[in-house]
Amino acid sequence: METDKGGYGDIYIFREELDFMMRVILDSPQMETGGNLFGYWTAEGDAVVVYVLGPGPKSVRRFTSFVQDADYLQRHVDLLSREHRLSHIGVWHSHHGLGLSHPSGGDVQSIHEGMYADGLSRCVLAIGVCVRQRASANAFSFVNLHHRVTMEQRPWLVVPGEGPVRARYDAAHGDSLIFPFTSVAVYGEMNARGAQQAPAAGQVTFERGFWLNDRANRLQLKQIVAYIQGRYADARLLKVDDETIEVRFEVPGRASWRLVFGPDFPVRAPYVVRYQEGETSSWNLGALGRPGAPLWSPLSDGIAPSVINRLKDLSI
Repeated sequence: METDKGGYGDIYIFREELDFMMRVILDSPQMETGGNLFGYWTAEGDAVVVYVLGPGPKSVRRFTSFVQDADYLQRHVDLLSREHRLSHIGVWHSHHGLGLSHPSGGDVQSIHEGMYADGLSRCVLAIGVCVRQRASANAFSFVNLHHRVTMEQRPWLVVPGEGPVRARYDAAHGDSLIFPFTSVAVYGEMNARGAQQAPAAGQVTFERGFWLNDRANRLQLKQIVAYIQGRYADARLLKVDDETIEVRFEVPGRASWRLVFGPDFPVRAPYVVRYQEGETSSWNLGALGRPGAPLWSPLSDGIAPSVINRLKDLSI
């Protein structure tokens, strides 16, 4: 990690996406508005915002608050992930009524709670304002290190021109998207500077000694993912942070699942988390097993057989 970033990383955004955010803000000069940020993280911890989503049709906009349309967000989380491999890396909203160009105490608390609940190591928050018919937004980087979330304002690094996703995605899903009425982005003052290009996503890297640095373990993980994909086609492998790997998948009509390999794996068993109808349940795979079988023995059975057998015990 570069020392001058203080561990927070830079925040890149394409000019067209920043324009989109400003146009949405200008649409709502009196009421708060907002949306979501999609893109990717580089191996160095930089955030690259590739697509900005605005408010959905059922979003709630008030003088001092904004609540996104959950169905609208989930639909486009799924589509952007499946079609363009973009992750949901942050949120944004405006602060017209509050007159703040930085996060409120409630904003900070919400980000902290969301990062802890979802096991996130990084998140981006953008706060917009509209002053004298000019829009601006400041970017803030949140980092979760050693179970402590900290925040720092970072300048936007604005990449000129259009991003690689907007034109294709809007053309394919324009019937389900809401676009701003304001046609031209008019900017106020903001903390931003130009960038020649966005960094590539790069190859996922791990710390020295991490279990996935071993080729045999990577092949074992590949077997686990192949097993899940064989049953549920839309399985995604994600590096959540420097020590945590997740396999995320959907059981059609039932629930969303995450298979989590935490910092102590493989000494300790992974666990699964189920999200269903607003409820969250979890199971430690080390506590499962057939009668007479050891609870968790990855060294004797191999990582893949151990995990797959425990998933079968849960009928996954």
